[in-house]
Amino acid sequence: MITIHYDFTDGTEVSFIEGKELGDAFTTNCLNFFNFDNDVEVIVLKKDGSKISSLKLLENTGLYTEKNIRIVHNIEGMLISGAFNFEKTK
Repeated sequence: MITIHYDFTDGTEVSFIEGKELGDAFTTNCLNFFNFDNDVEVIVLKKDGSKISSLKLLENTGLYTEKNIRIVHNIEGMLISGAFNFEKTK
């Protein structure tokens, strides 16, 4: 699983190049990894604990957006533009 710290840092994040070398289990601040090109789940995590899961996006449950998401969508761009609601933690 790739975890992206969206609006905070805790010192565990790696750079884009390091992430490419590590493959599928690391933490970063780089939004470039939020896409469907990865074979693993990518979680975007905010400081308040709310999150977005790349795999749950494809389930189209309406949790993150009312739009139907397909693999061809640019979810990184959609995230940056504010198209998604973050899942609140309990």
